[in-house]
This record gives sequence, C-alpha cells and structure tokens, in this order.
Amino acid sequence: MTYEEAVKYLYGLINYEKINFSYSDLKLDRMRELVNRLGNPQNDFPSILVAGTKGKGSTAYFLERLFLAWGWKCGFYTKPHLLTFRERIRLGGNLIPASDLAQLVEEIKPVVEEMNSSPWGRPTYFEVSVALAFLYFSRQKVDVAVIEVGLGGRLDATNICEPQLTVITPISFDHTEILGNTLSAIAREKAGILRKGIKLVLSPQEKEAQETIVKEAQERGAPVSEVTKECQWQILSRGENGSLLSFSVKDWGEGISHLSLLGDHQVTNLLTAFLAAREWGLPFYQEKLNKALKDLYWPGRIQIISPEPLVVFDVAHNQASFSQLIETLRSFLGVEKAIFLLGLLEGKDYPGIARELKDFASYVFLTLPLNPKALLPQVISPYLEGEGIKTEIIKDLFQARELAFQHAQERKLPLVVAGSFYLAPLFAHQLLLPLEEEKTYVDSSRKN
Repeated sequence: MTYEEAVKYLYGLINYEKINFSYSDLKLDRMRELVNRLGNPQNDFPSILVAGTKGKGSTAYFLERLFLAWGWKCGFYTKPHLLTFRERIRLGGNLIPASDLAQLVEEIKPVVEEMNSSPWGRPTYFEVSVALAFLYFSRQKVDVAVIEVGLGGRLDATNICEPQLTVITPISFDHTEILGNTLSAIAREKAGILRKGIKLVLSPQEKEAQETIVKEAQERGAPVSEVTKECQWQILSRGENGSLLSFSVKDWGEGISHLSLLGDHQVTNLLTAFLAAREWGLPFYQEKLNKALKDLYWPGRIQIISPEPLVVFDVAHNQASFSQLIETLRSFLGVEKAIFLLGLLEGKDYPGIARELKDFASYVFLTLPLNPKALLPQVISPYLEGEGIKTEIIKDLFQARELAFQHAQERKLPLVVAGSFYLAPLFAHQLLLPLEEEKTYVDSSRKN
C-alpha cells in the first residue's frame, strides 16, 4: 500500500453525511474491541493523557519538548492536523514517516473491515487514527507517549489507555451541543480521564470548572496538583519574539526562561507542562530546559506569517480563544485594530466571537473553511454587523485571502486569519509542513 492509498483509505472512513451525531455514538466498547484485536498496543508504553478546551495541544507539545530534552524516547499524538495526517503521530519530535504510516494502515485495514460486520460496527476515522498511534508507539518501544485527548474525555477514543499521569488544561465553552452548556457539565466530561491513584495536573480554571474537577477527582480517588498552588510566575517582558518569564515550581526548580510562542496563555500552558514534568519525576536542569524551549515550532498558534505587512494566523475557534488572541495581539504586537479573515465550522459560538471582535475588527471577510461542516458566512454576518462591524462574504477561501490582504494593505492594518484549523491551506508554503505526499491538500475531503 502506498502512502496516497493509505491516506485515501483513512479519509474514506469519515462519514460526512452524518453531520449531527449524539455523544453516545462515541462508544468506547468499539474502540476497546479494535485495540483488543490489535493486541492492545496501548498497554505497551507509559502514557500521559492531556484533556481540556484550550491549550491542550500546546501543553502536550511542551511536554513532548521536555521529554526529548531530558533524553526520553517520546511519542506524541495530537489532532486535528493542519496539512498532513502525519502531524497526528510523532516520534522524537518528527512526523511519522509516510512509509511507516502506509505499512500500519495496510496492517490495520483488514481488522477494521472485519469489524464492519460485527456487533460493534466499523471503527470511525478518529478511532482508527488513535489505534494507529498506539500501534506505532508500541512498535517503536517509546519510553513515554503524550496523548492529546480529542472531544471531551470520558468517551474519547484515547481514554481506553491507562495513563500514568493526567492533565486538564483550561476549560471553556466549546462543543456545547455535545458536552453540555455549562462549565460544570463540560468539566465532568473532561474529568472522565481521571483514574484512581493517578495524579491529575490541573491548569488554572474558572471557579465553576475548578470546583467540579476537584470534586470529581476526590470522588474517583485521584490526587490533584494545581498550577495555581504549586507554581509562581511573572512575565517580565512581552514582544513579537515572545515573553521572558521568571518562574518557580515547588519542589522542582526556579529560573528565568524565554518562550517564543506568543501569549500569556502559553506561559500558563508551559507552567502546566513544568508541573507535569515534576509529577512524572523529571529532575530540574536549567540547561535542559533551555534546550527544550529553543527553536519551538507549533504552527497555527498566534503565528506570525509575515511581519511586514503583519499577517497572523491562529486556530482560535471559540469565544475564549478569540479573547486570548485579541489580548495577545494588543500586549505582544501592539495591535489595536485589524482586518479579519474569518471562517468557522458549525456548532461554534459565533455570537460570542462577534462580541469579542467588537471595537477591534475594523472589517471582517467571511469565508468557508475547507471542511464539509463549514458554517455558511451568511449565518455569521448578522451577528458581526449587529456589533457594528462591516463584513464581506467571499466563499472561495483563496480569493478571500487575496482580497483581505489587499484591503489590509490599503488600510495599513494587520490581517488576522482565524476561526478554524481548516484555514491552514491558505498558508501551505509558510507552515513548514510536508505536502509532497498529499498533493490534494486543498481538497476538503482531506480534513477532519
């Protein structure tokens, strides 16, 4: 099987017709049956589960960097990808080789198809993706795997592994139609990754979410280490090159570090990773920490695509992340007004996003992300215009980019592209990710 054939098979597992689904459709029984037929590879290596609404990917990435700097053979599973499926499965900081992925898909395909006629039914695209990661990490005999949880936690396919440490990053409103419309309800779903006797590292939370998670942890017998109680930090400076911070992690270490990823929230994510490193037993070494934080590359997170004229790309897709985006543009880049190119998927809180953009966005171009679940721009525009923001709808993504860029240049304002991971093909050549194996990266069927 070639890589192209492997990717085509994987994307063929996506049921685009089933746009709306019940959370109960995510059945761990089917995932357990799949990995059981594969020999339960998730039991072959120690793992850390990282859940949350915001910052889980960045926190997991920081953890990967720490393990690598300390000399551990580290696997990393993340989702979704920006340009190539290979981003989801990493080893030693590198994407899974195309040939290795093709071989694994060829191996797993008969098992997946056999289950189609079983009581469990055929595994989903996401379930197969997670199983592939588990297989790869098992075969490669990793020392540890950092696993980013997908949707929620309790019924997520990643939750069939037995982690040695769990992490919950900040919780906010997202996927409310599935996870619930209160922070407590969402927090309970995230807390589904907790295990009796297994430490939870908890990022700073809204009061309602924090109380819910701590209560769930007590009921499940999971000890908790809270960043707000175990860590102290101060941001000494902010700028286009990132932040300089002083920090102290109780019973681990203290120092001064430079973080190149933009935003105060990234500092919080980093401190969460530091506390997780302490709980894992990594000893503190400033020189190794410096190595971990050198040459960070985590694309799509308030990423400067072009410094002059300023173009920023961010995968923010809920109200809380847009609030962070705008605050970071102000405090790190000195931006007070910007042109936005916005594309969202269905189910996102576009009224909340519109409220965040008020008084900051001088003009918004609305477009369609490359995903069948893209939200029609005409649904969003009344909410933006209701906040006094002028809008223009251009459904073709690439045409929208050109017109938005031209408008930003004429107005001498920065251009901010945000709203979805599925806007990434706009910057295919700037994201430093491989495209050679997936020549049809602009095909919407490639994304999920």
